[in-house]
Amino acid sequence: MLRTQARAGFVLTTGTPADAERVREFVAGLSLRSQFFRFFASVATPSSSLLRSLTGADGRADVLIARDAAGNLVGHGMVVDRVSGDGRRVSDIGVVVADGWQGRGVGSALMRALTLRAASRGSAELVMDVLPENARMLGMIERRWPDARRSRNRDSVTIRACLLDAAGAAGARPARLP
Repeated sequence: MLRTQARAGFVLTTGTPADAERVREFVAGLSLRSQFFRFFASVATPSSSLLRSLTGADGRADVLIARDAAGNLVGHGMVVDRVSGDGRRVSDIGVVVADGWQGRGVGSALMRALTLRAASRGSAELVMDVLPENARMLGMIERRWPDARRSRNRDSVTIRACLLDAAGAAGARPARLP
């Protein structure tokens, strides 16, 4: 168990392939709007390859799950590290929260924990693709990383937030983590 959010009534845990059925039910239970904001499509019945990715079974993702007091999934977040063209480690992050739990700190807690984990692995930059209509997520990102670079693509806004200090030296400490 990573951290208990006692006031908010949820706990963050590391997701594993053993969570596949619960993750499937969680994704299927999201509103079409929430599915679209996270996956850019409706995924009412997640494919087996998507479930492998969402549970870290493919070996690429660091997955965190938020559970309520009864053990039900109320949030999911993941980060995938990659090496950029200039040799720096960058981390792509995605978060989704159950409709009834939105606005209660679950998404913020997932973002904070995933960001810290990515920075601890030496990631220099956090990358987030967000639909322009997802005002809640864009607002959360703006509050945490007001200096992040933004670029508008055909279908989304790509946000790049620096995780290392200006020197960017190997082993540098994360700067301004949420």
